[in-house]
Amino acid sequence: MALFKILKGDSSRISTDVTPFHDGWAYFTPDDGGFYIDSEDNGEQKRHRINPNTGGGSSDVSATLLASAWSAGQQTVAIEGMTADTDGVVGISQLISDAELEAVKSAELYVCGQGDGTLTIAAFGDVPTCDIPIVVILLH
Repeated sequence: MALFKILKGDSSRISTDVTPFHDGWAYFTPDDGGFYIDSEDNGEQKRHRINPNTGGGSSDVSATLLASAWSAGQQTVAIEGMTADTDGVVGISQLISDAELEAVKSAELYVCGQGDGTLTIAAFGDVPTCDIPIVVILLH
C-alpha cells in the first residue's frame, strides 16, 4: 500500500463542477465516508467512488511514526477504533514538511499488519530518521 496525500472536504464539493478533476488525486468526504479517485479512462476523465455508500460513515485518526520507534524496519502505532478486520486507508498528513515528504518517498512505506487498536507500517526502503505525521481513515 502506497502512502499519498488525501484531500478532505464536504460531499457537496465532490462534483467536478465544484472541485476540478486532477488525474490520480484522492478525495475523502468525512460527512458521508466517501473515498474517491480521479482517473482518466480511455481518454475520459472520471471521478470514481471506490468504497460503497453504506451509510456507515468513517472517521479519521491522526498518528505519528516516530523516528525513534522503528525496529527491524517496522513500527506499530496506536489507532483508536482499529480492529483486525477494519477497512480503511492510511496516508501522510496534510501538515507534512518537505523533509518529512522526502523521508516518506525514500522509505517506500506500506501497511504490513493491523490488530485491535494498532496499525503496523514497514519501510521497504530507507527507514525514516525524522517523525512522519500520518492520518488513518477508518471505514465503518
